[in-house]
Amino acid sequence: MTERPTTLLALLRECTPEQREYIAQQSGTSVNYLYALATCARGVPRADLAVGIEDASRRLNLDSEGLTRIVTVRDLAAMCSVQGLVG
Repeated sequence: MTERPTTLLALLRECTPEQREYIAQQSGTSVNYLYALATCARGVPRADLAVGIEDASRRLNLDSEGLTRIVTVRDLAAMCSVQGLVG
């Protein structure tokens, strides 16, 4: 059975490299760390980072006229446990 990608991983996959860098910069982290979070290699992000990712994804969604998805704090808090990837 194939696992669905997390919401964050789906966002990163649909973004251009420049958009991924924008999300990372606006949330105060690196693109590599975003991928680590998105694949559940790092567990759940800190609250301030989760808020930064949500804010950046909302701004990117507006800038792209809805072409990119919004990743919420709730998505980030639950994504790995819902995927069955974290105990």
